[in-house]
Amino acid sequence: MSQRRQKIMILVGIGLIVLLGVAFSSASSTLLLRAYETLGTMWQLAIDLVGIGSIAFIFAALLSPLEALGWWAGWYGDRVDTTVAPGTLVEPIPTKTKIIRYAVYLDGIAQTNFQYLPEVDVFLNELAAVLPDDILIIKGLMPYSVFNRPLTQGRVLSFLWRLADRLQSSKSGGIVGALLTLTILLRNLTVVAVSADGRYGPIYNQGTAQVIYNSLRGHGYQLGSKIPITLIGYSGGGQIAMGAATYLKQALAAPIDVISIAGVISGNNNALQLEHLHHLVGDKDLVERAGPIFFPKRWRLFFLSYWNRAKRRGKISITSLGSVGHNGAGGPLDPNKFLPDGRSYLQQTIDLVAGILQGKSPLAQTTTRSKTSNYELYQQAAFNQPNYYPLSQSVDPQLYRPIASWIGRLILPAFEQRRFVKGVLFEVHHTDPAHRHLVGQIVNLRWSDDPKVQAYVRTVTKDLHFSDEARYSLRQGIIHPHRLDRWQQVDPLESLAGARPHDDVIVMLRDRVEVRTNTGDNRPTITIWREPVQITGRFYGLVKFLSPLENSDRFRVVHFNRTSGCFDGVEEIVCLPQVRADREGIFPSTSRDMEKSPLNSSGWYIYGAKDSTGIFVVQSLAPLALMRVQPDRVVFGNNAALNYLQKETWRNAAAHKGKTSSVLLSPQDGIEEAIAQWQEGDRALLVHVYGGIGGSQREKAAQTPIFFGHFAYGVAQVVREPLTDELQFDIKYCQVYTHNTDGLIAGTLAWNRYLGDRSFGWLGTRPVADILIKLDAFTKEYEFQQIKRSALDISIEQLEVMMARYRIGDGTGGTYVGPAHSCCQDSNQALYAALKKLSIAVTFNSEIQDWLVQNSEPAQRFDRLMKLGKYIRRKLLPFGTARADWHNNENTLGISPEEDALGGLLIGLGSWRTMLPRLASETITKLFIEQGASVWVLRTNQVGGYDSNIEPIAPTPIGW
Repeated sequence: MSQRRQKIMILVGIGLIVLLGVAFSSASSTLLLRAYETLGTMWQLAIDLVGIGSIAFIFAALLSPLEALGWWAGWYGDRVDTTVAPGTLVEPIPTKTKIIRYAVYLDGIAQTNFQYLPEVDVFLNELAAVLPDDILIIKGLMPYSVFNRPLTQGRVLSFLWRLADRLQSSKSGGIVGALLTLTILLRNLTVVAVSADGRYGPIYNQGTAQVIYNSLRGHGYQLGSKIPITLIGYSGGGQIAMGAATYLKQALAAPIDVISIAGVISGNNNALQLEHLHHLVGDKDLVERAGPIFFPKRWRLFFLSYWNRAKRRGKISITSLGSVGHNGAGGPLDPNKFLPDGRSYLQQTIDLVAGILQGKSPLAQTTTRSKTSNYELYQQAAFNQPNYYPLSQSVDPQLYRPIASWIGRLILPAFEQRRFVKGVLFEVHHTDPAHRHLVGQIVNLRWSDDPKVQAYVRTVTKDLHFSDEARYSLRQGIIHPHRLDRWQQVDPLESLAGARPHDDVIVMLRDRVEVRTNTGDNRPTITIWREPVQITGRFYGLVKFLSPLENSDRFRVVHFNRTSGCFDGVEEIVCLPQVRADREGIFPSTSRDMEKSPLNSSGWYIYGAKDSTGIFVVQSLAPLALMRVQPDRVVFGNNAALNYLQKETWRNAAAHKGKTSSVLLSPQDGIEEAIAQWQEGDRALLVHVYGGIGGSQREKAAQTPIFFGHFAYGVAQVVREPLTDELQFDIKYCQVYTHNTDGLIAGTLAWNRYLGDRSFGWLGTRPVADILIKLDAFTKEYEFQQIKRSALDISIEQLEVMMARYRIGDGTGGTYVGPAHSCCQDSNQALYAALKKLSIAVTFNSEIQDWLVQNSEPAQRFDRLMKLGKYIRRKLLPFGTARADWHNNENTLGISPEEDALGGLLIGLGSWRTMLPRLASETITKLFIEQGASVWVLRTNQVGGYDSNIEPIAPTPIGW
């Protein structure tokens, strides 16, 4: 359509509107004309301008949705010009500056062109002056036009808007200026209404998002970088920002938050997709108060609206500005009105916005606990404090070995240190021989810049704002990462270090570790590629308990003699301090009759360190008999293996209290041949399930006849243990674990932490089944173009993503057990995602397909893997289609089961087998056995000292 034709149609439309107005008023025209003639010249002019302004407003109101529809329909050209970068920088950025956040300012409804009112310019300039150079602010956009076109240019009524703008900026505009200014406000207000409208809003908001997208890209924003973006909306710009944010997030896949300054917001837009909405509003702002009244989606009655759901999940915070109005004199940008603390209204706004842009929330809240947690009870024991073990104390290397080369304590940096630490702090407890000088020092611990590592970090890094449910849960004595509440862009190292109230997370660093000393902050930096593993203790030894010392928590032990292969080595006195009972009065472990345990003859691994007196304190235990690659029994054949799995694994758990079992399920005949399948360096998928605590001190969760238990995946590797020179299982759990009263953190946990820890572990109180599955198609690496990867590797990567998400509840601060989300459901979502990722990678990569054609052995293994994946999908998803959240990998954690009970139940039924831990473990294991896997079943039944008040409860068996 030509521009000339468009203008003719617009002028015809104006003429029709005027004729209608005249016709409407003809009946009373005589009376009105006489009244008009009696007025003075100035009043006549004012009325004339009011009439013209009213016609202009009606005309603009009618055109507001038409402009958006015309943009969508292509009336103004069929091509979207993405080469234009609208907007300008508030302040130039020094060259080679690495931008860490982009901010885009969207002005209020008084805007007519790319120039702002003086008070807005002052605000932006002073804001830029207090921010660091690595935060970039873009201004100069016209949010009230999908074309980013000012009112004063290229429009039929441009002459009127130029006059109104000139009078608006003039102090001598008088009543005429006020009336025309009102016309501007009303015109832009209609655009805000269009943005909020359920019919035209999506079109308009997508157009605005396109303008912002072009501006960001033009000012250096890199796709895929996931650099955070903040939209700052003033007045009506708040609604425009909210409308554009969801589309901008889809286009950029970046974390986006919104700062609303006196914003009028409809509540119709999906605020759940934001990192956060910071709503700053004055107590005297009558305009903003219209939002909760005129927009039904903000009424509490509609509790399932996006607005109300986002508020409950902690994604919306409302900050009072005090006795501040909406705009102008007394508004948030007024430099001449002052608060009781001496700051001007403008300075307060600058402080708040600058703080938010730098990650400092104006609502840093603390929530007191009304109930004591198990974690707090356990911490009352001095031996559970890290400072109980001086780093200067050494051990005899012939009797004890370090748990790992690199061991230390994670320390969450203070908020002010985040920009410089760029990770967490790490108190070094043990190192490799080349870095012994670092022991005792506090260093930086950071993620590697490797693209693959950074992709993982960006995936799970989110703003953290506690939901209402998380705050309530915290008051009930559940451990949530409250030190991280209101922090922006919390990365997986920070979520691990800040998971508990105190800096007491002891970890080992694994795989590749690099140390740099010239980092510019006078502190060495350790760079890692994998998430640290949570452990207990620094050293371990192998002993047999001889006898307790009378009236003491100390025991006489004898060390294992590698030369003789017997327990006839050095005798020593070790300490097993009394642990604290939990909230139900159940002790996590006991040292009573340790020397009489049926496992004592084969020996115990003891984990810990020396206290200030030089006595080795046993913090964790592991029975040697369980860890050996030497089964108590071997079951041959698939049918016999499946029978044992379903009927014998958990049989008579109470009768086997205090004992362990190690059973190998082999597809091959011959004991030696079956054991020989497990060689040094081999890895296996671990499937873990635990049962309940019964007896006279039965736990509350096991009061009914049904007890589901807990499910987890992990990795077991065959290693040669140096103290015995035997092959043993090194087990690490990938715990997708909801927030809990024990302070157990979702993440990778070593056996000595998750099970063996005498205070925080389950070895002494719960029956456990660890199923180790070795199938070459799944566990063995495929070597392609110098890349070594296995399906197990990909599964662990997906589990690490899920565990990091669980630590912060997808930004809500909490996770909860329900039909749709649980340890079992979400662990298996990670397995599903891994198999799906692997299938897609091969299907759409012709080079891999050609390689498989040329290499028969890996091709055969891969065919078995694809069959296994198909069978697993059929079992996990019995209705034939993936759950939407599984298929799209949606961030839906942190939703309370009560929020959408029916919907959650229906979603959970879509993968009903993974709702039940024991059923899920047996189903997965059965599918592997049918593909020829070798399986090792390790069982423990309340092992350690003897507690007569408890008995093991097997998880309830429900179908296959």
